[in-house]
Amino acid sequence: MPQGKWFRIGYGFIVVLLIAYLASKVDYVFDPIGKVLAALFVPLLISGLFYYLFRPFVRLLSIKLPKSLAIVLVYIGAIGVCYLFFLMIWPPIREQSINLVDNFPQIIESVRTWLESVQQHEWLKEIGQKDALSTENLTSRLTGSLDDILNSVVGSVRGIFNLIMNFFFLLGLVPFMIYYLLSEGDKFPGLVLRMLPERYHPEVSAALKDIDASIGSFILSKVLTSLLIGGLTSVGYLFIDVPYPLLLGLIAAITNFIPYIGPLIAFIPTAVVALTVSPMTVLLVGIVLIVSNQIESNVIGPRIMGKQMNVHPLTVMLLAIGASAILGPLGMVIVVPVYAIIKIIAVRTYNFRKMNLIPPKDPLGIDPGE
Repeated sequence: MPQGKWFRIGYGFIVVLLIAYLASKVDYVFDPIGKVLAALFVPLLISGLFYYLFRPFVRLLSIKLPKSLAIVLVYIGAIGVCYLFFLMIWPPIREQSINLVDNFPQIIESVRTWLESVQQHEWLKEIGQKDALSTENLTSRLTGSLDDILNSVVGSVRGIFNLIMNFFFLLGLVPFMIYYLLSEGDKFPGLVLRMLPERYHPEVSAALKDIDASIGSFILSKVLTSLLIGGLTSVGYLFIDVPYPLLLGLIAAITNFIPYIGPLIAFIPTAVVALTVSPMTVLLVGIVLIVSNQIESNVIGPRIMGKQMNVHPLTVMLLAIGASAILGPLGMVIVVPVYAIIKIIAVRTYNFRKMNLIPPKDPLGIDPGE
């Protein structure tokens, strides 16, 4: 039997496929496990997010206070921030959301009117004469697309609501999970190292530190920069008289979690709303988004994230597109840290194997291979 490197890789690949095939034949065993993991995924994801957000404050307070008291104080501060948000910011956002839904037919009519006015230009008249590109076809297609988008959004909101209700009990456990992560999270690397041979400890410990730093910097930077983007865009939209500035600013803040593609996603609904004012407002919306994202990506973001998440922009875009096809919007958010973790593990494993393939030299400087 061939024993070359690529043959061994092929054997391993065949074994993995064989295991996957056999697992599919006993799905009555793995289906319950998959359902349990799916149910735990959302609470674990939320707990991990808040763990990395709260940890810097807990460590700062733990310098002079017991860790348990520091965690409680951070919880109280988080509750205060949430209270201020629902007291001061949420009511106008809710009102603007209701107004947007009520005015959606007028928005569609405004876009249709604008399309008709555009096609009155002489250089578009010849194109407009073709049945496939006629004004009626374009407007009907656009109207149908916008209706589909609205129905999709409403369906997504209902789906999210049902998801929250189904996992209400598990989500109620999130504060307790965050508490134990904050109080016991520092012991996790030691637990992993105890399960491995001692010769792997230095490399595994360094990899765990790199992974922790990458995830922490990614989450912290994304939350802070999203808040910045939301504030800058809301102020910008308010300045150029775009309707629903707080709601659209919130959309920009949420989509900022999607690297590089997020601003484009935020621009589309904002441009449709801005078109009800004037085409020039659409241009101003683009300028506001570009300026705010340039400030975030070139001034604020690097200072927060540093070089921990060193991934090429083109790689990020391809990863986000691929992840969205598999996992939807959530995949576009988590694909970058997941890729960074895999990259760190692969690089550390490669370096470890490379170092161990080099035979050690004798203390007198004599190579044993000679």
